[in-house]
Amino acid sequence: MAGLFNANEGFLFTNVLQIPDLFAQPYQTMSRIGFILLSILFIVAILHENFQALKNQSDYTGLFIRVILVVGLLILYERFFTWIVYGADLVSNAIMPHEEFQEVIKAFLKQPLSWKTAWKFDLRLTATVLNYVTYAVAGALLGAIMMLRFLLLSFLYVIGPIVISVGIYKGTAQGLNTWLKSLVSISAWNIILSILMKVVSVMNLTAIYLTEETNFMMILAANVLFIVLFVLVPLLSNQFVSGGNLSGLGSIALGAFTAVATRYIIPKTPSSSKPQTPAGGGAGYK
Repeated sequence: MAGLFNANEGFLFTNVLQIPDLFAQPYQTMSRIGFILLSILFIVAILHENFQALKNQSDYTGLFIRVILVVGLLILYERFFTWIVYGADLVSNAIMPHEEFQEVIKAFLKQPLSWKTAWKFDLRLTATVLNYVTYAVAGALLGAIMMLRFLLLSFLYVIGPIVISVGIYKGTAQGLNTWLKSLVSISAWNIILSILMKVVSVMNLTAIYLTEETNFMMILAANVLFIVLFVLVPLLSNQFVSGGNLSGLGSIALGAFTAVATRYIIPKTPSSSKPQTPAGGGAGYK
């Protein structure tokens, strides 16, 4: 189990620095296509601004800025891509080094074994099994997030030359804006994950196992929260880049957990009330 969180920086589907080398051939093909589109759309963009000038609505300044941006990105494409994704990894490691990250995760598995309070065997066994399940699910989610991040960044790297090239024309420039936001958002997954884990370590959620008031529901809540953190990473990253409101996301997550707890965990309390017999209920009956 411990190997689930031992991220290997040289692993094929997690090291984003391997992307330029692995996809060099598709990138070259997309670059040629992008150059053709750039040549065509540059002419189209100039003609468009000339027609707009007849209506006194031209934007030659905007066209000049797009040309500088597009040409600059194409020239520095590989370096720009590496700066963004590797820079995000460096920031992530600065926030929470890999060794500290592992220690926080392993604490959720090991802490129940050091309980000081005398627990019933069945509750302790159940809680320990629950922590092993939590560790396994969290490990699978972490691996899925890292592989999905690698996959999406690879996709963005391959289509980048085309998306950047078509950005020279005002009518198709939105695609370049979306590409840039997606690149930053997906690259920042590691940063968001490190921040969340740092918050967990500061809050010391594992201390819940050491208090006298600890019960199965509290343990379950802490473990569910731990797993939810991994699920929220892509959503939080997208919210920050797009400028969305995080309070709505938190409400959705809390509402979903409450619904599950109410439906499957919290036992229904049988009603103690009985049907009331109307006063003088015998009247009218023989």
